[in-house]
Amino acid sequence: MPIHQLVQVGRTSGGVVLPKSELRALGLVDDEGNVKDQPVRITLTDTGTWEVSVIDPSDYSMAEG
Repeated sequence: MPIHQLVQVGRTSGGVVLPKSELRALGLVDDEGNVKDQPVRITLTDTGTWEVSVIDPSDYSMAEG
C-alpha cells in the first residue's frame, strides 16, 4: 500500500491526495480527466485513522456540513 504525504490546505486544514486512478474507477473523474465535485464524509474512526466515504449528491444536505 502506498504512503501518501499529509499536506497543508489553506491556513486551517490539512489534506491527502487520493490517486486519480482510484477516483476514476469509482466514476469520480469526468471525460476531460477532471475530478468531479462530489460530497464526501470524513469520519475519524480511531486515533490516527480516518474513513473517506463518497456520498450520493442527491442524499447530501447542505445543513449537514
